[in-house]
Amino acid sequence: MQRSLNTYQLSFTPKQIIALIVIFVFLGLNSCSENSDKIVRESLDVEQFNVDQIIEGDFTFDEDNLIENVVLVEGVIQDINNLNNRSTIILKGKKDTDRLVICDMQKNQKLTTNSLNLGDEISVKGILKGTLNDVILLNCIIPQPKTNE
Repeated sequence: MQRSLNTYQLSFTPKQIIALIVIFVFLGLNSCSENSDKIVRESLDVEQFNVDQIIEGDFTFDEDNLIENVVLVEGVIQDINNLNNRSTIILKGKKDTDRLVICDMQKNQKLTTNSLNLGDEISVKGILKGTLNDVILLNCIIPQPKTNE
């Protein structure tokens, strides 16, 4: 008993097609908002590391539950780029190594990143997304030093 595909014809009215499109768009936008990255603020208390600790550390980010959490990383600027209208800072440690920390900056940090120079030692706060060879931080900010007034 073989049935041909012609016996199963689907027909949709224009209203049904529009309703399906609206549903798919709504579901897509809803899932994007649920998975959107946190906005990093200076006031957040965070785990603090320097680049050398991350690279040589005995801990794994998964086991320490740091993935998707805000961390503060201290390092030396190896590169700053503004490709595709996005500011990215690449940090290295004081020791020679191939592993780096890649910090994708928030848009409101553009003026701050423009005032930085290669070789500057800075702290960057961002959401730890994970590691391959390098460590990836998203939505990064450069916290301003606290003053005691």
